[in-house]
Amino acid sequence: MHTNLLRYIFNYLRQALGRDKAARRQSILDKAELKQLKEVKRAQIEHEVELSKIKFAEQLNRVREREAQTTRDYKEFLEMIDDMKIQIVEAYPEMPKVMALIIHQHAKRLIDEMWNNPSDELQNQCRIRLTRFIKVVYDDTAQGLLTGDSGKTPEKTLNYIENTER
Repeated sequence: MHTNLLRYIFNYLRQALGRDKAARRQSILDKAELKQLKEVKRAQIEHEVELSKIKFAEQLNRVREREAQTTRDYKEFLEMIDDMKIQIVEAYPEMPKVMALIIHQHAKRLIDEMWNNPSDELQNQCRIRLTRFIKVVYDDTAQGLLTGDSGKTPEKTLNYIENTER
């Protein structure tokens, strides 16, 4: 009985300490499998990181292009209101130039409000206000050019500015 007990303990210790051939072999196979899984996971992670880098680089390029286009659009708006100021002066040559500058500054302020609002809803509201203002200026300027009433002022435009500033 002591021999069986000693043999059992010896076998248990040999297995526990990895001295058993089958246990060592299984341990080597397990380690190889774990190493392989680890390599596969590392490769997957590297692949995902590379994909993320490409994705973020492309997103960055799109944002840069969108911002560059926004800047070009903003400059174009400013050039257009400069032209508008010239047309107002041509339509009302007797009008004090400071009034044309006030109209120009009002349009520029509306453009800046539209551009600097973070909310799409507020940008749309500003766009609507700018559109209404430009329409009033256009109507006044067209009337001044067509009628040739020198010395008069663009009353509708000035009233519009006055009413929106309250």
